[in-house]
This record gives sequence, structure tokens and C-alpha cells, in this order.
Amino acid sequence: GNVNLPWSCAIYSIVNWMVAFANVEGIQTMCMKVLPFLLEDESQRTTAQRAGLTDIVLRGMVLFPDSVLLHTAAFHTIVLLARPLGGREGMLFHCSMVNSSGIFNRETKSGKNGIAVMLDSMRRFQADEVLQAMSCWSLVNIALAPSQKAVLVKLGGISVVANAMLQHPFNAEVQFRALFALINLVIPSVNLADENSRESRALQEQLGEVNETSEKEMLDDSVGQITNLVVVAMKNFCCSESILNRACLVLHNLSLTQDYHTTLLWTPNCYQMLEWCLANYRSDQVLQQSAAGTLHRLQTTLSNDEDLRTRFTASLQSQQQISLDQVQQDPLLRPSLDTRPRDPPDSN
Repeated sequence: GNVNLPWSCAIYSIVNWMVAFANVEGIQTMCMKVLPFLLEDESQRTTAQRAGLTDIVLRGMVLFPDSVLLHTAAFHTIVLLARPLGGREGMLFHCSMVNSSGIFNRETKSGKNGIAVMLDSMRRFQADEVLQAMSCWSLVNIALAPSQKAVLVKLGGISVVANAMLQHPFNAEVQFRALFALINLVIPSVNLADENSRESRALQEQLGEVNETSEKEMLDDSVGQITNLVVVAMKNFCCSESILNRACLVLHNLSLTQDYHTTLLWTPNCYQMLEWCLANYRSDQVLQQSAAGTLHRLQTTLSNDEDLRTRFTASLQSQQQISLDQVQQDPLLRPSLDTRPRDPPDSN
């Protein structure tokens, strides 16, 4: 037969296999493992969207809820599918993620939208660090679309990402991808669309009571935990410029909301880590701008509140005294507690 087929035939062939053998876990997993290599090419991603690949991948995750290999491969595929595309194709992906009708067969009554399927998977496989890293990566691109981000936050996306960081504190890939996802998730969206629009009504119907809680309210409940996890990641990976870069961006975006300044100030070592990053990564312009901007906002808040400034100064002195006491009790701690620029602030 003719072997000089168009490159686009590869996507259609895989889609046909996945549809024809929808109930065969091995074939589904094998196809999903191949897809990322094809989807690196934007024209292939365009073809994949037109062929309905997003729905097929999500359906596979639903049909095989206990296969960590399939779900990890599915998240890797979604990473590529969620990369921004111009025009109609990007909207096709958006519809698959937000609407429930494209994931299940019509006779199925318990449909979920794609984001709900993804978050369910992250909760189910919370102990698997490879899946957590890949799933957090997929959320990075999904959160770029404001309406997708709104659904992601309202369905508990922030707490799921925070849990990944909490479960895997020493895995650099999980921390990096989770911080990357949080950069967009911690900025409350503006009013996205007319509440009477078709899309808004569909979202309200799918989210039910959850939709009554705003993004800001969801973030309010998590800001303390997020700030602490970000600082812990900064201390655990103080030699990783890429992790510190993303961490400073998360703190920067949190500082854009003045209500969160007190939380940032009272999170142990947050202020010190920002200063430390400024002193030690001078060539990273993004880090410099985000860390400096955050410190400037916090300093402005302190300058306008004498009582807060006094208590904050006392807190810094108390943390410094604790550090000195620890050094005296255990000389082996001295290198990690040294206050010279190349050492991070003390870990309490």
C-alpha cells in the first residue's frame, strides 16, 4: 500500500484506534504515550483538536479510573493539547474541558467536565509523584484561559495543587510544576462574561452550589497554606533558580491583593527569603522584579501601620534569636544558619 501518507494521518490513525478499542486499557495507554511526540507540532495539535482528541483522552481517564500509567500518559497529552492555539482550535479545547457533554456517551447521566475529571485523578493518585508533576504541568496551560481557570479554582484546583506540594516536599519536579500552576491560580479573575450568556448559564448548572463561592473566597481559605508551602519550597530548593523564580512570582501575585499582605508578613521567613533571593540571584531579571515588587508593597503596608511595623520588627528579632539559640545547642547547624548572603534564612 501507499506509505507516503500525509503527516496528519498519524493523529487520525491514533484517534481511530482509541475509538475502536475504547475498552482496552493497554491500547489506550500505548496511544497516549505516543501522542505527546506528535503534539509538539502545532499543526498536529490543530488536527487533534478537530478530531476530538481531548474528549477521547478524558473519556479514557473515566473508563479506567485506577490506572496510574494511563492517567499519567493522559496528563502528558493534555499538557500539549492545552498549549494555546489561535482561533477555533483553542476554543475546541476549552469547550471539551468546561462542558460535560463531550466526555461521556449520551446515555450516561453522571457527566463531569474535563477539569473535574483531572482534579479527581490528582486526588486519587496523590501519592504518585510522577503523576502529580505531570498533572500540575497540565494545569499551567489550562489556567491561561480565564473561564477555564475560574472553573479550576471553584472545583478546588488550588487545594489540589497545594496538596501535591505538601505530599512531595522534596521532589523538585512537583514543586516546580505546582508553583508554575499557582502563578495564575492565585490571581482572582475579573467578571468574565454576562451572567445571562449561554456559557455562564451552562457553567452555573454544572457547578451547582460550588458556583456560589467566588474565586476570591476560595483563595482566601488557602492563602496561608499556599504562602507557607511556597516558602518551604524556596528553602528546600534554595539552589534552584528556576524554582525560586516561580516562587517569587507566586508571592508577587499574592501581594497584588492588599488583604494578603498580613499573611505574607507573618509567614515565617517569607520576607527574609525574598530579600535573600534578591541578594543571590541578581542576574534573573524576572526574579528581581517580582521579589522587589513584593517587598515594596509589604514595606508600604508596614510604613502605613505603626502597630503592625512594631510587631513585625519584634517577630524578626524573635526569629533571629531562635536561630542563634539553635546554633548554640547544635554546632552542626551553624553552616545552614549563617547569615552570609550565600546561605538561605533559617528553617524553623
